[in-house]
Amino acid sequence: MITTDTQHRKRLVLTIALLCFGYFIDFYDLTIFSACYTNVIKDLFHIYDNIEIQRLYLTISNYYTVGIILGAITFGILGDKFGRSYIIRYSILIYSIAIILSVFTKSIVFFTFLRFVSGFGLATEFATSSVLIAELLSTKNTTIATKLLYLSGVIGGITAVYIGNIFSWKIMFFFGGLVGIVLYILRAQILESRLFLLISSQSRGNILSLINSPKQITKLLKLLILIVPFNFIISAMFMLPSYMPISFALDRAIAILLVGFFLGNIVSTFFCSYIVNYFKDYRSFIWLTLFIFLMSVPAFMFITDGTFFIYNFGLGLIGGGLPTIWIQMIGKEYPTNIRNTASNTLYALGRASTVGFNLFFLSWIKNRQVFITNTIICAVIISILIAVVLLTSKNTYAKDLHTI
Repeated sequence: MITTDTQHRKRLVLTIALLCFGYFIDFYDLTIFSACYTNVIKDLFHIYDNIEIQRLYLTISNYYTVGIILGAITFGILGDKFGRSYIIRYSILIYSIAIILSVFTKSIVFFTFLRFVSGFGLATEFATSSVLIAELLSTKNTTIATKLLYLSGVIGGITAVYIGNIFSWKIMFFFGGLVGIVLYILRAQILESRLFLLISSQSRGNILSLINSPKQITKLLKLLILIVPFNFIISAMFMLPSYMPISFALDRAIAILLVGFFLGNIVSTFFCSYIVNYFKDYRSFIWLTLFIFLMSVPAFMFITDGTFFIYNFGLGLIGGGLPTIWIQMIGKEYPTNIRNTASNTLYALGRASTVGFNLFFLSWIKNRQVFITNTIICAVIISILIAVVLLTSKNTYAKDLHTI
């Protein structure tokens, strides 16, 4: 007869696996439109001018991001009110329906709306999965499991690029939707957080408690600033090839970019847990990421065909471990009754910054010198802000979630 402990361990392993599976789909969807947007726009809407394609891509991406923002806040609150496992299951069903319908529309407006709904449905995957992991495991194991979560996402992104290059964008979209439906069915088996089950229903998910005092507002802003380099890179990297002295066609450049970026993600995510657990300080890894960010971004104007892949690998070092460590820092700063709300709200605000960056890039893309100068200025300002936050922050690695 299987003991209760053995059964619990098996359910725990299954839960972690299904959460990783979900973030695989999340990252997959974040990638599919970026990886093949030139073909999607040409096939569906018969637009062939590169500047117009990039403009429409940025516009659709902004609506997708708005969906992520609203979905993250909505499901963040609901996750604190009704449970992490409940929300993480039903949100993916919304995505699955939207992504399948996207293949059949010829309307820019309806396609944009469906991308909005896709973002809304997947918005809670990373933050809520990370919260559930943190509430089920010890600090050391949380760092390792969150690393596996993010690595699963990166594999999802690589899978999207592979399917898009070998098959077609339509197969990419269908694959994401069908796998999402399978995941919805399987997620009936995941564990709920014991910490969540112990808290009073009267105090759950109050988003206003995140900004009810100057101290809370300052904490929110400091945590938000730490993730800005990641979101800056996500917005900038698809624009950068047009301003580099390279000979690749845009669609080819984006494919190379994504492969290099994802490989950098893998290396960064793999090593982040070792660095943090060795120093027992989340800030140690963020200092390293800040250095890479400040060195990498201004170098884009000097990149040639021979160094293009290496450069994008370097950008990937910024994108992997940073969100993995950042989401754990948030969990240590907020109590159980608003932890999911805080994690998802900060994730939403971080994604909101990409809307701002996209709007900046839209106003810069026609003038090469303006784009280069302003991009570098942004990177320097972001770096200074992060350094200030790190120098004025405390080490929260050793905090116990049961005591906050």
